[in-house]
Amino acid sequence: MTDYLSADDVVDLHDMVSSAAVISRTKLEGAVGRPQASWNGVFLHASIYQQASVLMHAICQAHAFEDGNKRAGWMAAVTFLRINGVEVSRIPAEQMASYMEEVAMHVHTEEDTAYWLAALDPRNAREL
Repeated sequence: MTDYLSADDVVDLHDMVSSAAVISRTKLEGAVGRPQASWNGVFLHASIYQQASVLMHAICQAHAFEDGNKRAGWMAAVTFLRINGVEVSRIPAEQMASYMEEVAMHVHTEEDTAYWLAALDPRNAREL
C-alpha cells in the first residue's frame, strides 16, 4: 500500500527551507492530491516514480507558497519516495536547483521526471 503526503506534511517540509506563507491552501491540496488521481479504480499514475513526479510538478507549478515552491516540490517528491521505500541518490544542490528551475519553466514533462527519479534510485543503477 502506498503512503501519501498530506498538505500539512508539505507545509512542514516547506517550512524547513522557507518562512514564506501559504498563499493558497486550495492549490496546495490540489497538488498534493494529484498522485492519487484515478479513474474507475485505476491510478492515472501507476508507478511510484510517476506519482512522485506528478507531486513534484504539481507543487512546483501550483505556486501555493509565497516562496520556496520549487524546493517544496523537490522535498515532497523525495520524501514521498522515501516513505514508500525508495531512496534516491544524492545529487549536488546546483543540479537539483537547475532541474527544478526547468520544471518550473515546463522544460521537463512529468514522464521525463519520472524516468529521471527512477534513474536516481540506486536499485535501478547499471554498471557501465
